[in-house]
Amino acid sequence: MPLETVIAAVTAAIAAFTGLNKSFSSFNQRIDDRFRKIEDTCNELEDTVIRDYVLKQDFFREMQSVHQKLDRIWDYMMNHKP
Repeated sequence: MPLETVIAAVTAAIAAFTGLNKSFSSFNQRIDDRFRKIEDTCNELEDTVIRDYVLKQDFFREMQSVHQKLDRIWDYMMNHKP
């Protein structure tokens, strides 16, 4: 086998390996970016759900307390007529 053929084959193999390496690197970068976006979206969703749920539950609790107080006032007014 002539030396030029061996050199050409080695050069082609190196070029192919470099191309595959760049391709895999690009693929990994895209996957990492996609996972980062998904993770950020999940974190934002978690923050929003926790904040909104807690605020809503607090509001419901407060309104229930107000209703209980109004019921007691109503009962007092109905049972203690002057």
